Amino acid sequence: MNTTELQILILFLGMLSYSLMFLSGRVDSPALAILSRWARWFFISVAGGGLVYLAEWTPYGLGTLLSLSFLFWFVIETAYNWLAVQALSQSDIPLFPAFEINRDGDQWPSENRFIRLRDYIRKEGFKKIQSLISKVGGQALMRMICYENDEKTIRLNILMLPNQKGSHSLCFSFMSESASGVRLITDNIFLPFGGFYPEDWEVERRPLYRSVERLLNRHIARMDALAEEFVESDSTPLEQINMDQGQLERLNRDLGFLNKRAFEAETGKLTPAGRARIWQEIWTLSYLGRSLRYQ
Repeated sequence: MNTTELQILILFLGMLSYSLMFLSGRVDSPALAILSRWARWFFISVAGGGLVYLAEWTPYGLGTLLSLSFLFWFVIETAYNWLAVQALSQSDIPLFPAFEINRDGDQWPSENRFIRLRDYIRKEGFKKIQSLISKVGGQALMRMICYENDEKTIRLNILMLPNQKGSHSLCFSFMSESASGVRLITDNIFLPFGGFYPEDWEVERRPLYRSVERLLNRHIARMDALAEEFVESDSTPLEQINMDQGQLERLNRDLGFLNKRAFEAETGKLTPAGRARIWQEIWTLSYLGRSLRYQ
């Protein structure tokens, strides 16, 4: 590759990276965000290694410099993510937050995508049963609206998370329980978890599925594949979610994902293994759009 071609490549990757970053900041698309991160990584690698090569600051070849620049960004982002995980471990934010009834109501934003979502939910026969909220220090951490289908065999929890655009990012979670006690959960939650699930939970996480219709179809297909009778839940969403959060916390404390409470003040909520798992899942979610499963 000659000098002119290298300069054109750097310029092209810079424009591509900026364009994708601009679009991903305005469109709620995990796939676009993943492309933006890859474009940024390649731009930094080519720009860093290419500029050193063009300036002739070292006798190393272009391929070697590009590889070193690629690895350098990996180290930088790894350090940043590790510090973020450490900060989470030491923060007051609960990893398995409790919920309470949201006395302020649903508070749906008046955007077209939210209006279309509510219309689709009603069309599919889902009825709202509860509105929940989780708070930290009196401030809202997240809100959840819970629905149930007519047969009461599928629950839909819509999680509303505030985002940097001043709006909300939505996550959907479908849950069904079979007569034998198997719990099917199909969601598109994009937050890293990294912990352990109970053995009778069959969790499938699809963070790239942003369509509630597509996610519902996938959940129904999993129900059909299990070929069991599904039963109505005997708990309200508030009771069920808080019981589940408590069960997850106990399980992950027993299996070494969380520290014992006596050591939290000194070493944080997460064990070294727990921090490593979350760090790993940040990478798989950020660059592959896939979550990990530990059971």
